[in-house]
Amino acid sequence: MNTAMNALDAALGSADPVTVLAGAWEALDLGERVADAVTWDGAGDDLLALTAAQECSVARSLLPLPGTGGPLALEASDIQTGPGGLGPYVALLDRAHLALAGLAGQDVQLGEAADHAAAAARSLAAVRGQ
Repeated sequence: MNTAMNALDAALGSADPVTVLAGAWEALDLGERVADAVTWDGAGDDLLALTAAQECSVARSLLPLPGTGGPLALEASDIQTGPGGLGPYVALLDRAHLALAGLAGQDVQLGEAADHAAAAARSLAAVRGQ
């Protein structure tokens, strides 16, 4: 999973807007799947997890579909337990927010997507009291 997360980091930091948008779409997809998974694990606030999943979904719906790639594999065992276990995914959503905010001057819809990504990160961070 670390290699995939590193690839997403690189995409989100790219100078190419198309690459940034594709990276943000994938980060939001992963964030939604993580939030969905922790909604049912009983280890945190399920309402906040559901909120995070919905925010990721809304943000992603405002972005164009990526031209290449596919969803990153996610196993339940990839999600660490405890308050810090969601940290890498929260950080990824924060990076997606910043990347989208950086492009928002070009498009109001990207600003809305950035706002939803930030809300998703906040909700996911609060699921286990991070």
